[in-house]
Amino acid sequence: MSPAYDRDDMPDMTTARTDAIRDALMTQVRSEPDRRRHRVRRRFAIWGGIGILVIGGVATAATAVVSAQQVTNRDGVYCFASAERGANGEFDMSGATMYDSDAGGGRVENALELCRTMWRQGVFNKDHDPLAASNAPGQVPAQLQVCVMSDGTAAVVPGRPGVCQAIGLAPEKTD
Repeated sequence: MSPAYDRDDMPDMTTARTDAIRDALMTQVRSEPDRRRHRVRRRFAIWGGIGILVIGGVATAATAVVSAQQVTNRDGVYCFASAERGANGEFDMSGATMYDSDAGGGRVENALELCRTMWRQGVFNKDHDPLAASNAPGQVPAQLQVCVMSDGTAAVVPGRPGVCQAIGLAPEKTD
């Protein structure tokens, strides 16, 4: 087999040519980190932008899911002791019936008053004994919010406006 290039066809390797090749290689070596950095920045910008779009989409979907709803189950109410989950992952709450046969079901206003009464009676005090003849009175939180459970039941939660969304419930839709 004959080589692709004949030795006579090759240009002479002069000092000037060697220096030119060395300079071209050094320029390439010096500019490679800049190109790599540019490539990394571009990838970061692209993936960061995609991440922001995904997060925005999820936030929009979450807002739609946890948007205000009407209380549809007016027979009962859940009164939350706090807006924080306990060690078992559940909320500390008490349920009560607020059915009014004359009205065909309770009203949301009744839910707030019912929970205020439970707070005043000390139901959410740590030392509350449901079997005792009397318990120490409790203190009603300054702010109570009406939220809507997934089954349409009212849930009264202590906290500022926005607490419903923070714990994954829908705020009550007022007319």
